[in-house]
Amino acid sequence: MSELFSIQLQNRQQQGRDGVWLDLPTTTEQVQAALRQIGISSDNLQGLFISGYFAEEEKRFAIPYNMVLASNVDELNFLASRLETLSTGERTELNAALQVPQSELSSIGRITDFPENVDYYVHLPDVRGPAQLGDYYLNRSGMVDMPEEWKGGIDTAQFGRYVAQQEQGVFTQYGYLVKSGDEWQKVHEGQPVPEEYRVLSFPVPEVLRDSANISPPIQSEPQPQKVLPIILNGKDSAERMKEITDRLETGIQELFDSDRYKAYLTTMAKFHNYSFNNTLLIAMQGGQLVAGFNKWKDTFHRTVKKGEKGIKILAPAPYKVKQKMEKLDEQGKPVLDKDGMPLTEEKTVQIRAFKVVSVFDVSQTEGEPLPSIAVNELSGSVQDYQDFFKALEQASPVPIGFEDIEGGAHGYFHLLDNRIAIQEGMSQLQTIKTAIHEIAHAKLHAIDPNDPEQTSRPDSRTREVQAESVAYAVCQHYGLDTSEYSFGYVAGWSSGRELAELKASLEIIRSAAHELISALDEHLAELRQQREADLSAAQEAAFALDNGNTLFIQTCDSGYDYTLYGPDHTALDGGQLDAPGLTLPDAGQEALNLLGQTAAVAEVLLGDKLAAFQEAAEKANEIPAPVKIPDPAAEPTVTILWSESDKLQDGEIMPLSVANRVFEELDTAQHTDREKDGYTGGWYDKTAFRIDFTLNGQPDNYEGRQDFGDGEGSLVQHIQNYHEYYAKDENWKNFVLHNKGPEAWEQDKAEREMVLTEFIPYLKQHCNLSAMEQAATAALREGQNISPEQAAYYNAVVAYVQDCRPLLNQGQYNLP
Repeated sequence: MSELFSIQLQNRQQQGRDGVWLDLPTTTEQVQAALRQIGISSDNLQGLFISGYFAEEEKRFAIPYNMVLASNVDELNFLASRLETLSTGERTELNAALQVPQSELSSIGRITDFPENVDYYVHLPDVRGPAQLGDYYLNRSGMVDMPEEWKGGIDTAQFGRYVAQQEQGVFTQYGYLVKSGDEWQKVHEGQPVPEEYRVLSFPVPEVLRDSANISPPIQSEPQPQKVLPIILNGKDSAERMKEITDRLETGIQELFDSDRYKAYLTTMAKFHNYSFNNTLLIAMQGGQLVAGFNKWKDTFHRTVKKGEKGIKILAPAPYKVKQKMEKLDEQGKPVLDKDGMPLTEEKTVQIRAFKVVSVFDVSQTEGEPLPSIAVNELSGSVQDYQDFFKALEQASPVPIGFEDIEGGAHGYFHLLDNRIAIQEGMSQLQTIKTAIHEIAHAKLHAIDPNDPEQTSRPDSRTREVQAESVAYAVCQHYGLDTSEYSFGYVAGWSSGRELAELKASLEIIRSAAHELISALDEHLAELRQQREADLSAAQEAAFALDNGNTLFIQTCDSGYDYTLYGPDHTALDGGQLDAPGLTLPDAGQEALNLLGQTAAVAEVLLGDKLAAFQEAAEKANEIPAPVKIPDPAAEPTVTILWSESDKLQDGEIMPLSVANRVFEELDTAQHTDREKDGYTGGWYDKTAFRIDFTLNGQPDNYEGRQDFGDGEGSLVQHIQNYHEYYAKDENWKNFVLHNKGPEAWEQDKAEREMVLTEFIPYLKQHCNLSAMEQAATAALREGQNISPEQAAYYNAVVAYVQDCRPLLNQGQYNLP
């Protein structure tokens, strides 16, 4: 594979920095390496855009520049792969076709189909004008039959113009082009880019997700769920476990028999049953329950929200062509002529093709609610939540972590990485239930490396039924009722109301639940013993309560000091307990009684957790430093918020003119150092700053970030470059218009215009005043070497600067 052409990739968030060139065709690994150079990852792909296109002259394709910039990396990679198959002559023909007005090659998809349509044109590469065309037809084509002596009297240019007009040919710098009469064959246009050419992607984990894809994600505020203890009558653990699984089966069967389920089925039947390919396309774009714009409106009485972009799928768009085919008799056998050769006839045949259409997910619509079987996220707290979750971590065969999971799933078990991920920010009850669900997957459904065909793994329906049933059973054992979630989940994954997957798995479910409960009981007992031992030996501790408050208590000479903190770590109340004979846990409970706190203790904080709490409480209760208001008569100041440069300190403050010079020196030094042999440091030194100033008599500030080594020079020049770039960038304009609307774009334009026409000149004038002041002050220090007249002049310059700064800060830019 050799490069055909190159595109330049840029990150719209990187303040005008040069992008990275990517040769096409390419690979996923090469694309990811390029994206890392410009700070693009899977969570900010929206910042990526194509800003340039280049090909060496001998490989050049005359593809319109704007067409390339408007495309995407996958489409262009597929295009480059297809164009690689062309011969030199076919490449020249393509370039000629790309120069034809109103050409068939009006899109990247059409150009991608060109290798299948090289016979669509007749191409004469060495004919570039009417005279050459006339000469070709007259003397070289063999199409003109006349005596040679007559040909000399024909005007080849006039003859060529006549021919071109008659056959509607076109002259281009790449030769003469005329349609051959063949039909254009649509092969790839309008189709998704084949998987092997999709390079703009980050690895998608193979996962088992805790998400019920049988119910639309209706946007409604979940009601707090009351957690009720379960009363079980079994004499031993086996009987109690059977009691729980029987209750699960009964609850699901009642759900199947309910009016709610009947209404759900009636509504779901109105949704189109999409093909496998379209189902994949919908899932890749984040959709779950989709319909067309008008169907949402007419059938479901819901409207698509303003500004929503449609999910792209493929709809049949067959077309008819005429083809010569063998003539067949009534028995389907070829009809032969007198020489025994098959006769042919022209027939009209229908070619299977597709077009791109838009559908919208339920989450993109609003209006009448759709009926569902209610797999809503659980709410509610769990007693001793921290210990319970830690016991789950210890019982799990793979590590458990939290992350922000895209697509609405509550969690997943990663089959290849052997880890569990749980959606962050959920309620305690939903988190515990999801963790148990994924642990069940890890225990029951991990890939067996000795069974390549995975013959022992159950199908996906059975896997989900087993995992959720284990989660329900374990939660019930500990008095946590998840039936509002679990019944609907298991029903949705079951193949029918007979609950075949559940009934076939009852022994597996009971065994797995019993094994996990035994492990949890053991770990919980160990954790409680360890906590009690730690607490007895501790001199201080914090008790986190269910209501969000936290009690901090520590020993003192007369007994204990205690303070109650709110959810934001601010101190609410406190006191002293004169009872040195009490243990720390008993003293804590007594302090809670005195403070009127009836909420249960959710967690006891010791060690690192206690230190983290103390640090947060200290910050929340420290007396804030007074806000510095800029001196209306002074030069603006620059504060270093943070910096990767070892030449700057976080919180360092310096005058604007000094910062302007220092930033330029550090930018130049970093750019120079990284080019030296053996350099091992970072490519850029990112530095965040804030400028405090008085503009038009009002205190204000500006925050930004300059990357030293980027070649932007001084601080003021960096700010100017940044806003000039985005003021002219069409990609940024389109991004704002699409994501935020016309009003946001008008505001963006106005703010940049103010920065460029008022703020930048204001900063430059302050820097000029400082330069005058510094020069005059330096001359005055050399007092013995200047005359009295010069001393008077320099003193006047210093006074002039001091008089001008307040005027400049008041908005008077035409200084005296």
